[in-house]
Amino acid sequence: MKPPKAHTIRLISLMSLLPMAALAAVVLSAPGAMTMIAHGPLQEGHVGITCNQCHTPGPGSVRQQVQAKLRYAVGMRQTPVDFGYREVQSEQCLSCHERSNERHPIYRFREPRFAEAVRDTGADSCLGCHGEHDGHRLTAAHTVCQACHGDLVMKNDPLDVPHVTLVATRNWDSCMGCHDFHGNHRFTPPKRLADQLPQDGIRAYLRDGPSPYGTEKIFEATTR
Repeated sequence: MKPPKAHTIRLISLMSLLPMAALAAVVLSAPGAMTMIAHGPLQEGHVGITCNQCHTPGPGSVRQQVQAKLRYAVGMRQTPVDFGYREVQSEQCLSCHERSNERHPIYRFREPRFAEAVRDTGADSCLGCHGEHDGHRLTAAHTVCQACHGDLVMKNDPLDVPHVTLVATRNWDSCMGCHDFHGNHRFTPPKRLADQLPQDGIRAYLRDGPSPYGTEKIFEATTR
């Protein structure tokens, strides 16, 4: 009698764990258990929203998901599957944060001319720059502006130190000292570089601290 193939042995071993995995999946997928398995705290502005406003159930039943995971683990399936809940996508973010005054709308990041910049920065979705459950509002470097604005030239530059000079000297720290990235705070950019917002305040804001651009917003986030 021929010995069983290696992938068959692995499949049999993994199948023995199926009942326990299915039970764990049912328990951990229950709404009441979601806070127990959260990776960390919510951002200040997200406190009060429920887990399922961002985390939507993955396709298929628990049994189908477990089977697909096992098949992928033993090489009988080419692509992985979501287990329990889908990965959060930009669409979940935009369902509450989409607005007409957005300075950096997500569709601009999907334009072919920015493909290299997006690849270098990893900003292929809202979560490419913004985190959750990690105590930070921004996970990307706050000097990320250089990825797209390295050749910036302004005809009528309003700043006392021209932007072309700031670019030439690689003074990328100054960008967020004058500019509210998404443009949703009622904030007027200074016209003197010396009047830019303090860097300590900006860094604290990006770690989920208070906004140095003011508290008044043009559009408040909606809730679904």
